[in-house]
Amino acid sequence: MSETITWFPRLATRPGNRRVLVLATVGGAAAFISAGLIWLSRLWDPSVHYVSQLGATGMPTAPVFNSALLLLGIAAVLVDRALLHQSGSYVAGWPIATTLVVCGACFAVASVVTCSPGCPVPFTSGALPQDLIHISAAVLGFVLAIVAMAQVAVLRRRPWMRAASVGTLVAVGVTSLTGAMLALFRGDTVLGGNLEFTAATLAIAWFGIFGLQVAADERITRRSGADALAVAG
Repeated sequence: MSETITWFPRLATRPGNRRVLVLATVGGAAAFISAGLIWLSRLWDPSVHYVSQLGATGMPTAPVFNSALLLLGIAAVLVDRALLHQSGSYVAGWPIATTLVVCGACFAVASVVTCSPGCPVPFTSGALPQDLIHISAAVLGFVLAIVAMAQVAVLRRRPWMRAASVGTLVAVGVTSLTGAMLALFRGDTVLGGNLEFTAATLAIAWFGIFGLQVAADERITRRSGADALAVAG
């Protein structure tokens, strides 16, 4: 007499699933810590109007600010790694993971190649090659963060996350555009700087929320899989 044994894999203990939880949670937390460090730098020297000036060569706030910017880059890459191991589909046009890894690399470059004192606009008097590299990397990273928000906004996974992404996308777009116009036309630099800090904070907070949402999705997937195995057993 033969006995057939059916083996059900324990989804909850798969290394890939555990890795998603760790990477996404740590990535989300790292983003919030990054935002906190940036505001710590701002409170340290309230006279600074624009974000990148906090990390300029010779600034006392540079070590903390540039560490925060590097941490943000690491956060984006950690969430990217989590998405690569996630069983669900985070694709809108192309994988969101691709957007995040390039975004993270840009912030990492901007944290290492800082702008010169005063952060002059590239190709203007006193500007150095490092200013072009820093500003280009920072702007591209910021734009890619907005692209990632737009990608998440069209997904049908979590309605509240879609709504949060749309709201953040609009808020970041309005504040950053207004701040850029004020800077371009030499308007109120204090207001322009505050708007830039607001836009940066919203974008970084979105990174944190998205990372934690990816972790929450994985917990739901694991719980559903465990329940299914219990029923099947």
